[in-house]
Amino acid sequence: MVLTFDGTFDGFLSVVYAVYYEKLEPASIQIDGREQLSLGDLRRIERDGEKAARVFGAIRKKISPEAALRVYYASMSADENRFLPILRYIQLGFAVGHMVDSHLHEKFVRDVHEFHKNVGREAHLLHGFCRFAETKQGVFYCPVTPKNDVLVLLVEHFIERLMNQAWIIHDKRRKKAAIYDGKSHVIAEVPADAAFTYADGEEETQELWVEFFNALAIKERKNKKLQRQLLPLYFRGNMTEFIK
Repeated sequence: MVLTFDGTFDGFLSVVYAVYYEKLEPASIQIDGREQLSLGDLRRIERDGEKAARVFGAIRKKISPEAALRVYYASMSADENRFLPILRYIQLGFAVGHMVDSHLHEKFVRDVHEFHKNVGREAHLLHGFCRFAETKQGVFYCPVTPKNDVLVLLVEHFIERLMNQAWIIHDKRRKKAAIYDGKSHVIAEVPADAAFTYADGEEETQELWVEFFNALAIKERKNKKLQRQLLPLYFRGNMTEFIK
């Protein structure tokens, strides 16, 4: 049996609910529209916010709050096959409680740990590597192309740090953006090639930043290999100091 859902976290938790209460045994869990060719039964699970909340609450209570956070982060992974290991992790957690994370002999437990680590690391790096530019509308715009679906984690971070400033964080890889007006935010579909006009003086500000960046560099101490380790190449396409 192949189960499909809408790709949201609540949608996935609704799948967990259906598996538990209907005693389903899926061979695969996939997002709508990304179903791989399968000879098995195909069934779509509808998102249900109430059921999702019950499942998430059960994970926190019966396993641990840390496990709930691990599941949340793991669901954002770029790995297309992530959902079945996450389901197995939750099922084992319901059986053994908080000891689930000690069962590292199980590949699905190791997989969930790896998903969590990769998502957390990328979000943490982007907290420092995001570059905002002021537009003519007075809104600050930041394009990103993360491997994992970490937009919601960036929103949580920048609302705390830029709470009184309107901004847009545009995930060009997934064609969506978080739009914040200084009070609340929405996540909406935005084309990857959406154009934003910079405010007067923004270009000059970026040039000054590049000059400052270059002035700090010490030619004799350049270490490109270490720089690539600390700053992955795929981040640089959106960073002023590397595209100017």
